[in-house]
Amino acid sequence: AERRAEIWLQDLWTGREAADFTLPPSLLSVATGDVLALTAGGRRRLLEGKQIVDTASRRVQAQAIDPEIFDLPLARPRRLEPSLPVALGPPHALVLDLPTLPGVSPTALTWLAIFADPWPGALAVWRALDDASYTRVAVADAPAIVGTTLDDLPAGPTGRWDKANTVRVRVSGGTLTSLSDLAVLGGRNVAAVQNAAGGWELLQFANAELVDSDTYVLSRLLRGQAGSEWAMAAPLAAGAPFVLLDRQLVALTRSLDDLGRPMSLRIVAANRDHGDPSALAIEVTPQATALMPLNPVHISAVRDGDGVHISWVRRTRTDGDSWDATDVPLGEASEGYAVDILSGSTVLRTLSVATPTALYAAADELADFGAPQTSLSVVVTQLSATVGRGFATAAVLTRLG
Repeated sequence: AERRAEIWLQDLWTGREAADFTLPPSLLSVATGDVLALTAGGRRRLLEGKQIVDTASRRVQAQAIDPEIFDLPLARPRRLEPSLPVALGPPHALVLDLPTLPGVSPTALTWLAIFADPWPGALAVWRALDDASYTRVAVADAPAIVGTTLDDLPAGPTGRWDKANTVRVRVSGGTLTSLSDLAVLGGRNVAAVQNAAGGWELLQFANAELVDSDTYVLSRLLRGQAGSEWAMAAPLAAGAPFVLLDRQLVALTRSLDDLGRPMSLRIVAANRDHGDPSALAIEVTPQATALMPLNPVHISAVRDGDGVHISWVRRTRTDGDSWDATDVPLGEASEGYAVDILSGSTVLRTLSVATPTALYAAADELADFGAPQTSLSVVVTQLSATVGRGFATAAVLTRLG
């Protein structure tokens, strides 16, 4: 196309000269389109007849041409290699409502684990509260390491190493590595597995043995970490989602205003708009899991003359790993607890206290049961000024007679 355009321009330049002359009757054979040679001013020109008018003589209007322009060969066509579009694997995302993670401040309410195969580069997260006005709120620079469990995982002990249970995990990409006990106790190799009800248990693993393509056997586990023992299934069925909790997780929101508010998300390559057909659309409602006080432990009771004295040990969701502190931080605006006294599944009475002890008065026990009980079924919950009741601990207190 460039060569043809060049010919056209050269022909146009040559044709800037025109001539108007008459021919004698002896040259009546000259017709429109014939090329004529005309010498004028000592210069010979080639002209192409453009228009002929016959009167007493033949009048010719002609325009200069250069036939050699058309003799120049066209350049050989260049071979253009096809340009393949950039491969964009469809993005996938898992929404994680996790307890407070050690070392993460301020608290993130909801996390996203984003991955794609192949990974297209940075993926942007767009958010809208009305499914219309989208705002870009985060970017995932690298894929999260996600997978699924291949075996049933029985419930395990908490607060100590689970040396009996193992689980195979197949990941979609990335690697899992073995670490020393000290590194694991320092907060490394933390993963989340989701039970059938949607809750995420946090576990850690010291050993990760590659046994097949992208398949690892995890062993020497720490279960129910960061107060997530409430989400430990018995067992966790094979096929459960698995996410390695590392720096590739994306914090979706940290605002208390977003709690319980449904929001629409679009996840797409960072160089594309949220309306691109390749965008992943999901709906998310942030939950208060990260803000809920952990369940109290070591619940005990002693009967005295004035009633049953119930006591427990509180836990904290923030900065509770120090061995030097005499007590863990409260982690809440104020200290408060609710103690439910049960008869079967019916709550007969709720005791509200500001310390980790409560008196179930003898008169209240008589009013509730008609006589002193040899055992009591209770549920103890720490309270949060932000989200109300935290995770609860149920216990049956015996030997009260």
